[in-house]
Amino acid sequence: MDKEFFINQPVDNNPVNNQPRFNEQTIDNQLLLQTMAEQPQWRTDLAIDIHESLKGSGGPIPGVSETVQETPVGNVVKLVVQNPEAARRMGKAPGTYVTVEAPCLGLREKEKQNEVATILAAEIEKYLQQVSLDAPVLVVGLGNRQVTPDSLGPLVAEKILATRHLKDVVPPELRGKLRPVMSLAPGVLGTTGLETSEIVKALVKENAPALVIAIDALATNSIERLGITIQVADSGINPGSGVGNKRAALTYEALGVPVIAIGVPTVVDAITLVENAVDYMTNRGYDTGRVGQGPIDKPRIVRDILSRYFGSLFVTPRQIDSLVLDLAQVVAGGLNAALHKGIGPNEINTYLN
Repeated sequence: MDKEFFINQPVDNNPVNNQPRFNEQTIDNQLLLQTMAEQPQWRTDLAIDIHESLKGSGGPIPGVSETVQETPVGNVVKLVVQNPEAARRMGKAPGTYVTVEAPCLGLREKEKQNEVATILAAEIEKYLQQVSLDAPVLVVGLGNRQVTPDSLGPLVAEKILATRHLKDVVPPELRGKLRPVMSLAPGVLGTTGLETSEIVKALVKENAPALVIAIDALATNSIERLGITIQVADSGINPGSGVGNKRAALTYEALGVPVIAIGVPTVVDAITLVENAVDYMTNRGYDTGRVGQGPIDKPRIVRDILSRYFGSLFVTPRQIDSLVLDLAQVVAGGLNAALHKGIGPNEINTYLN
């Protein structure tokens, strides 16, 4: 990997030592959440999307540091939301948001996808440095297995090497190499009648993991990032927030243990598609009338038009079936490599099968 290029001075943010960020602040969490809710409703789960939008309208954002690292497969962008005011503007809890931008994820290039999995593993390992090898880790695959764009979490959970039950029967060659890992896809409220947070809280209470890792499909407002971007955040996750179906959060405050969230955007807001089309036509000299000229509120106009026919509409790539399988393989590969450093990918596949 090439050297890092610092856009703003980053802060020291050991993910485990600094968790939880909110609890170290003498602030009223409820007030902060309320003020965050009063901010513009971003149609995205990606911190990098929001950061770019805010930077484009007003320059650098106080309290948000940005680091860009170049790699052979794409950029790794780290955003650190450092204080409550920055969190309010971003609509994101204080914490670190790492985005791996890898176009190869959409091209089915296996060697490059393996490189992305290695980069992802390196990011996850940072959160495991202070976690004892004997301490259990809970991996939760969020989403609906029956809805392809939302099936990333359950697919990843299926590919995780779960080892907590093997403590007394592990083969001699693997002793001291396997971390006790639990993996679960809890389903969705519509099919289980249970909030995901209720299930995860019960598991945490019963099994006392040192860390929870949640995987979920995300939404983006950038067509360029659809299906080729992985976000890793140490601030937990609010399932469904990007598509306006916000469920109970999985955070340190809610569970009492650090929560790492990993997600890939698999849907994009239809309004974004139309806006991008208008911008494309305007930039190339096509006559788009008043919508493409001057300070016209394009999101509002487009939303008014689309809501007449579609309501809230999100779009997913045509090749989503194969794409989500590849994404699940990459994310699971990165997780297995980070969780079980003592064994290689071929051995992991052997034990999974």
